[in-house]
Formats: sequence, structure tokens, C-alpha cells
Amino acid sequence: MIMNNHIVLAANLFRDENYQHAKSIYALLTSAGYEVLLSPVFLPCWEAELLAGIKCTPLEEAVQGASLVVVLGGDGTILYAAGVVRGKELPIVGINLGSKGFLAGLEEDETEQLLAIASGKRNISRRMMLDVSLHRNGKVVFEQCVLNDVVIHGARVDCIGILAKCDGVPVTDFSGDGIIVSTPTGSTAYSMSAGGPLVEPDNENIILTPICAHSMTGRSFVLLPSRTVTIEPERIHDRPAVLVADGGEPVSLMGGDCVMIKKSDSVTLLAETGAKSFYDRAYEKLTGRY
Repeated sequence: MIMNNHIVLAANLFRDENYQHAKSIYALLTSAGYEVLLSPVFLPCWEAELLAGIKCTPLEEAVQGASLVVVLGGDGTILYAAGVVRGKELPIVGINLGSKGFLAGLEEDETEQLLAIASGKRNISRRMMLDVSLHRNGKVVFEQCVLNDVVIHGARVDCIGILAKCDGVPVTDFSGDGIIVSTPTGSTAYSMSAGGPLVEPDNENIILTPICAHSMTGRSFVLLPSRTVTIEPERIHDRPAVLVADGGEPVSLMGGDCVMIKKSDSVTLLAETGAKSFYDRAYEKLTGRY
């Protein structure tokens, strides 16, 4: 039986050599008197139990009644966990075992600070999410809620046409590699790499960033959260195009498809100590000066 107010350790064991971090954090929290459930991400429970030697619980089950989710991995792992806890108002704290790890509140050498976060000495950042839906022949054939972004691009790095509308009014129309529609949280991800603006993550905006637009009109736009964005991709010379939501599996697009994106009612709660500001972390991660 799962107890209420327990802590979930959602661990990407593929990023944790010999599972030393998962075991260390599990021991740290249990020694402090917390009930901890280990939930492997991207790995079956039975296999994780054999490798780590700790009883495991599926993440979807473990988050029921939890007070905190500690995510051990990179940004992709945090995005996955955010999808699982969506709608539960359950705070997540990430420990970065990836590269940049903009979503993580702690680095791997800061795990002792988990005790303060677990005890309630923490700041909670409420992060806007986006609802994305794919409309085909009058029907919704795909929908998902994202924390970072939704990307529409050529499947083989092919040039495609993009028409983006805001509340039904065209705002940009170009040929290029594609377009990124992101939240402020996602502004430091693919959108940043494509030349988009960095936006403080607690803001609420919808950010449009063209990917290698073959036109001077292909510029970034920062929109109000109340806007509804529609993207109409055009497959040039029948080249394939795809939709990718928060780095998930690509969804093939067909001629006449329309992608609708708007602010979600759901939010993601990210916990941190508050010792460093967004600007401190952005400067450190972008310059490598930790």
C-alpha cells in the first residue's frame, strides 16, 4: 500500500552510472525519515530492481498522494515526469545528470539541498504549459500538453512551407526548416538554439520561432498567453513533415493538416532552493562557468 505524503524518486538510470546517484539520494531521504518510492523512467520496474537492488513502483502509480517528485536525469526526463504529474499540483525538483539541464533546480553536487526542499524550505515556480492538437479533415487526430515546446519541421531536414496565424490572423508565412512554438520555460531549449528570445520562465507567453527561414520575414514573435496559434504546414514537392511535442515521437503530417496551440489550464510546479536566480543559472549554463 502506498502511503500519502511520500517522496517519489523518478530516476533515469541510463544517465546514472552504477545507479550511484539514485542509491545515494534514496539513502539520504530515507535516513531523514521520509517514505521514498523509486520509480525508474524509461526502464521497466523489474529490470530496475535487478540493477539497483531497490523495490520500484511505476511512476504513474507512485505519484498518487505524493508530496514531492525528485527527478534524476536531464531535461527530457523532467519533461516526461511533468507529463505524468500534469493536473496534480505536485511539485517537481530536478537533479541534472544531463548536459545543460535548464529545467533542473539542482546540479548533481547539490543533492544535500534536497533535505531543505523536502522539508518545505523551497520556492515554487509555476510554469505555463501549452495544449497542442492536430486537426485533420475536421477531426482531432493527436493532442498533448507540453511544458517546453511543439516543433513542426521537415522529416528529413527538408524545406517546408509554414503559415502561422494568431487568433486567425496571419503573422508569418515563409519557407524553411520549420517552426517552434514554445512556452517561456521552453525558450531556453530548441527555440534558443534557433535564435529565439530568452524569456523569464515564470512569465506567460507563447513564443514563435522560425527554424532557418528562407525569408527576411521569418522572425520570432512573443505573443500574449490568451492567443490561439494555428500552424498550417505545406509539404513542398510532397516532402514529409512531422510534429514533435516536448521531444516525443514524431507525428507525421499530411496535406491540409492544421496544428492548434493555446495556453493550457494545467501548470507544472518546479521546486528550487531560491539560492540562484534564473539569470544566475542561465549565465552559468550558457557560459559553462559553474
